[in-house]
Amino acid sequence: MEESKEKKKISEKQLKIIVFVVLIAVVVGYLVWGMTPEKFYETSEILENPGEFDGQELDIKGIVSNWNMTSNFTLTDSNDYNITITATHDRAFPEGFGNNETIVIRGVFTYTNGIGHIESESIQIGCPSKY
Repeated sequence: MEESKEKKKISEKQLKIIVFVVLIAVVVGYLVWGMTPEKFYETSEILENPGEFDGQELDIKGIVSNWNMTSNFTLTDSNDYNITITATHDRAFPEGFGNNETIVIRGVFTYTNGIGHIESESIQIGCPSKY
């Protein structure tokens, strides 16, 4: 007896279902990846080892101080008011922005001559959830 082996072909309907499932998986993966909260650092965490963060884009949490309605202000650590990073934000400030507000500032951090500075790309008012 000779057994004939037939090649199984994928029907057009099965192929459409496979493509659809793969496409949905890619979209869901992209959405989940995009919604993953990013790490933000306290001002003191950055200044413990500033060379490690020099030139990187970071999210830094702190309290606004020394803001006089200009693009420059100071970001003060939430726990130690002696730890500060200077900041520049040349865009419109969000509503509610002002001295003594807790913010998270996103931008490129630089450390030059013992001074930490962040060139802001965006500012979020309030403390983001860690969960």
